Amino acid sequence: MRGVGVVVRLLLVLAALAGCHAPPPSAYVRGTSVERSPDQTSLGSNSAGEACLQQPAGERGAEVFCGSWQQPSARVEFGGPASVADLPGVAAGGAWRTGIDARMQCEAPVRTTILGGQPALLLSCASRLGGWPQVAMVAAVNGSLWRADAVLPAATAMERSIGVLSGVVRPDTAPPGSQADGLLARRLAARPFSASDVGAFDQLLTAGIRANLANDPPDAELAFRAALALQRKVLGRDDPNTATAVLSLAVQLSNQGRDAEANEMFAEAAPLVARSADSTAQARLLHYRGLHAKNEGRLDVALALLSQAEAAYAVWIPADALHAGLAPRGSTRSLIAAGQQSEALVRPNPALLADPRAELAMVGLIEARRNRALVLRGLGRSDEARTEVASAIDLARANGVDQPMLSGRLYRTLGVAASSQGANTTAVADLARSSGRFEVALPGSKTLAETELLRAAGLQRAGRDGAAVAACRVAVQALIALKTGIDQELIAPCLSAYAAEAGGRDQGLLAEMFVAAQVAQGGITAEQIAEASARLRANGRDPKVATAIRSWQDASDKLSALYGQRDAIAAARQQGRPPPSGLSQADIDRQIADGQAAVAGADSALQVAAPNYGQLVQQVVPAADVAALLHPREAFVAITLSDHSGWVFALRAGGAISVAPVPGGTQQMAELVRRVRASIELTATGLPKFAVDDARALYAATLGGVAKSLDGVTSLVIAPSGPLLSVPFAILLTGPADPGALASAPWLVRTFALTDVPAPANFVSLRKIAGTSRASHPWFGFGDFRPITLAQAQRSFPGATCADSARLLAGLPALPGSQKELDAARQLMGAGPADELLGSAFTADAVLRVPLKDYRTLQFSTHALLPAELRCQDQPAIITSAPSRAGDAAGALLTSDRILGLNLDADLVILSACNSGGPGGTTAGESLSGLARSFFYAGARSMLVTHWSVNDVAAAYLVTDTLRRMRASGGPGVAQAMRDAELSLLDAAVKAPGSPAAHPFFWAPFAVIGEGGEAGGPS
Repeated sequence: MRGVGVVVRLLLVLAALAGCHAPPPSAYVRGTSVERSPDQTSLGSNSAGEACLQQPAGERGAEVFCGSWQQPSARVEFGGPASVADLPGVAAGGAWRTGIDARMQCEAPVRTTILGGQPALLLSCASRLGGWPQVAMVAAVNGSLWRADAVLPAATAMERSIGVLSGVVRPDTAPPGSQADGLLARRLAARPFSASDVGAFDQLLTAGIRANLANDPPDAELAFRAALALQRKVLGRDDPNTATAVLSLAVQLSNQGRDAEANEMFAEAAPLVARSADSTAQARLLHYRGLHAKNEGRLDVALALLSQAEAAYAVWIPADALHAGLAPRGSTRSLIAAGQQSEALVRPNPALLADPRAELAMVGLIEARRNRALVLRGLGRSDEARTEVASAIDLARANGVDQPMLSGRLYRTLGVAASSQGANTTAVADLARSSGRFEVALPGSKTLAETELLRAAGLQRAGRDGAAVAACRVAVQALIALKTGIDQELIAPCLSAYAAEAGGRDQGLLAEMFVAAQVAQGGITAEQIAEASARLRANGRDPKVATAIRSWQDASDKLSALYGQRDAIAAARQQGRPPPSGLSQADIDRQIADGQAAVAGADSALQVAAPNYGQLVQQVVPAADVAALLHPREAFVAITLSDHSGWVFALRAGGAISVAPVPGGTQQMAELVRRVRASIELTATGLPKFAVDDARALYAATLGGVAKSLDGVTSLVIAPSGPLLSVPFAILLTGPADPGALASAPWLVRTFALTDVPAPANFVSLRKIAGTSRASHPWFGFGDFRPITLAQAQRSFPGATCADSARLLAGLPALPGSQKELDAARQLMGAGPADELLGSAFTADAVLRVPLKDYRTLQFSTHALLPAELRCQDQPAIITSAPSRAGDAAGALLTSDRILGLNLDADLVILSACNSGGPGGTTAGESLSGLARSFFYAGARSMLVTHWSVNDVAAAYLVTDTLRRMRASGGPGVAQAMRDAELSLLDAAVKAPGSPAAHPFFWAPFAVIGEGGEAGGPS
């Protein structure tokens, strides 16, 4: 048995690539648990006090399990008749020693005795994965040879197992003392740890790998950091065997675009790698640095590093395996060219089976070569890319390492390369092969979904829209079950295929198209959803929620591992080998059925523990559910964008779904939004001239296509995407306008009350709980913050890379009008003087101490910064005062992870100093939407936020007038109340020609996000 260590090391090479390109690849995942035999013998406790059980294995051998680790802590083999003279030869060479060397790095054997004087040789070792102290031993006991190895705390259990198997001791008696006991005790005293520590390390490493494969870098980062911390606790910070965890963490930081931190981790790993027990560590350092260079866009550097990595892996591969070919059956490249690729697996190369290090190196080399192909494609060298990946397939098949997950990834790269060359038919065929392999290895996975979407794109390009829709259905259903989204570019061909098949008439297909559009995610949205989910899993403030989320994830991971075991069993059967886990096909199928039931049960438990979890993750709702919750004169509009295309959907209660294309997609919309925002925000020379033509073009490109279906509607709920999240729809123009007479222009707000939602699922969830707050107090306000000093900001954002962030944070000005704004709102809402937190008392920790669940309205009259503005801050934050005598700015940042931990029951949260524009005026809207998701999870129903830095007087008027209208008897919801307040400013400007109040800068900074309430009805 090779154990989990080799599998995890294989996974590390395969998994490092996930998230480095779109779509991310997956890896071959096998289970980490072992089915234990009922024929077990208790061996007492190991040196860490963990109970150990002996389980028969092989001829007269055994495996020993200690503590909670689901892998053997020790292995014992019977070697036949032998004398003490045979021990040096056995310890120095042969199949057993080869296997030990593959898993461990050992010192020279030391003569000792066990079991009261039986001769033995003891090897002090360290595992190649993780560097955990191990021992290996050969012993001659009453004329018989015994070979064994163990993780150090289980060494005494290993010795007792030899005694029981040889008949020297009974299981229920202590073994006689031996010379080896002293050697082991001294070594263990230097680094005390338990078998469960090793198991926890392996589980954390595997969890990080799986999160990485699921394109969830924040969660992967958390797991790898925890694994590294556990390892350092036992081995020390500078132990060379921490290199694996350091490198894994570096790749995750690179995948998140945190290049400076990644560079620091790679620099930290370099000296460790040189001394690591892991023979492939140097090759992996080059490999991962190549991926980092690819992430940074330094493709020439990436190509050179990946070539060096390939050469470094090759050192550990036998020459016959490195140059193996398929000449007797024809080369893969010729078969590919002929479209006749054989599906049969080739028997594994015996040289690789004999040395797992060689197999690990071979997989690493194949992956490095495949990534070279991706880099070559990025450099425009498509012919070379296709040749490179075809040679990788040749090598994998010739050596029998083309497990379905690995070959699936190779064929996908081959298909993408063919597509870039315009060979669409070949690309579709290659992608079909890839999907077939992923269906075997990981059915229902994100990897399969991504591959099916790539195949659907090829089918759609070929005019085979019906076949494309079928592939899209498989992908969308998998993504829905996984509660995850996908890059907009991957889903865009599906939407085109649905539209073509529906012909504007088939409401069933249009409803499917509406669902498919919901799995599309912008990069920032995907990252923030992953980060929020990861924070909740690590949330110590609400362990019930954290446990429920982790249980659901663990159940999903276990099911994924079972699929991997099924794949391994199938591969072994085809190659004439016994199944690696000892399980039959019927056994694994039964466990998979149980696993599927466990996932369903964990999902139900998660909904009970965290009813608002759907506000954060990528949930999907049918069009019928949206329409059923709309008011009679209300419509729902969803807009999805990809780089060059887009679609707008309009839904009404009891009405048909209307769909229209958005010309130009993200690129055209981003340019229009940028020009509109540039014509709004105040400059050093005053107010710019408003871009009326661009505002009208935005309307025509988005709502204009479904305008006829909106006749008679007075209230719109809009789920925008991409750059459209950075502009309030109120300023769109439905017709021609004179820049000199803006007060009377046909603004969209004159036709509709407007509400934004992050996604259709948010609308459904929030509408169901509208008006159900049980809070006993009407209002609480926060504001009049004290600016952060430059010194405090620099300590929170040190170094040249973050200097701009430090200056921006320290440069946020005081808001002298905020206290007047809050006082006016407090009096209007009937709150008392104690219902405010102002000035130096207004800190992030102080906010957390307020019983926020008791207040129906919360108002933050302060700055809010989004990551697009504060580049070294990876999550949105509300700015507060810093605590008294604080050395840094950490206590002045009410970040989204802290907002997730709030306990709210608020109908409305007001943020009156956000800026959704970001650099270029279009990039921060997704972050603002992410901040709203956090508040909705915490228990808010709606938010009133600003899209740009506001005028104090105008903001105070708009907020207080909105609140006044809502509090009136039978008053409207917040969306209608805000509309009425905005129109009152515009109408006043009509009566005062030339008034600056007609400019959107003054009247249109606010937007309602969430549950806007019914126009003309109670909130």
